[in-house]
Amino acid sequence: MIDEKQQELEELSDEIEIILSVKDNISNEEIDNFTNKFHLLSENDIRSRIKEITGNCLYINNEENSEIIDTQEEKDNSDEPSISEIINEYNKMNEDDREEDTAKNNELDMNFKSESIIESRLYHEIREKIIFTEDNIPEVTFVKADTKYGQLSLEWGWPEGIEKVLISYRMDRFPTGAADSSASQVLINREDSTENGGYIIHKVIEGNYYFCIYIVAEHNQKTIFSEGTRRLVVNKRPSEIFYEIKRRKTILGKLKGVELVLSTTDKEVNLPQLVLVSKCGNMPLQKSDGETIFKTDYQTISLDKPLVLELSVENIGKNMYVKLFFLDDSNSKLYRIISPAKEKLYFK
Repeated sequence: MIDEKQQELEELSDEIEIILSVKDNISNEEIDNFTNKFHLLSENDIRSRIKEITGNCLYINNEENSEIIDTQEEKDNSDEPSISEIINEYNKMNEDDREEDTAKNNELDMNFKSESIIESRLYHEIREKIIFTEDNIPEVTFVKADTKYGQLSLEWGWPEGIEKVLISYRMDRFPTGAADSSASQVLINREDSTENGGYIIHKVIEGNYYFCIYIVAEHNQKTIFSEGTRRLVVNKRPSEIFYEIKRRKTILGKLKGVELVLSTTDKEVNLPQLVLVSKCGNMPLQKSDGETIFKTDYQTISLDKPLVLELSVENIGKNMYVKLFFLDDSNSKLYRIISPAKEKLYFK
């Protein structure tokens, strides 16, 4: 019942708003019509809702106020339109408003396009007025690179007033300068007022890409270059790091010593820093899952020379699992840790 009454109050509010959109007040006749239409609402409910919407206390149900409202209504509207006429008029006004809004939107769209053209012209005029020399030529504001699906994407930020960059890259080392004849080079023009530039190599090969992005400008009818911003992009199969846990026990079966053995199938691998994490009862899924019991330093392993590291037996507890992680997770792009079977990493 409460929900039905609330619904009638909402419908009443809608009709009041429609009437007030074409006239200034609500007549007693209209209030009577509301009373007959909304059976769950009393006349006091209706008058209270009108008062809430209009802010006019004259609608509170008493005889004196009713006379005031009727008198005022007679002055303002001698021929009172019906509610249906008011609603029809309201709908007609909405149609007129929609037509007017469409015309305004078309005008705004034309103005927006004109403003965009003006802004583009102003941008080019400002850019042409900036004078760069070898002493003040800027660098790109940032450089980002990514390799995915056999493509290498390069992105950079354009400095203000600059409209050309030279992308230069080699596979063996960074270019020696903008005139390095051994480097692959691409000249990129800025498109309008875009803030970021981009370049894609569609078919990349395995190896290192040594990029340098040079700003290009004209000064005294001479082309000048910035010092260049470097970025190394590594595109090769991650080096695999294998590890195992070796145990030494006494004759009675007591744990005597523990070794962490690191090896690889590559010719040589310069190891990043690694951490051995322990957890009681279950295998740690990430570094934060357990306690770090050992950390390696930067060392080198090769195909025929594994690295053997002694662990402290005091850090090994019962019902404990251990697992190796990168200290810096970003190394996962260059290396892959190959773990042994779960039971090989368990201490009873």
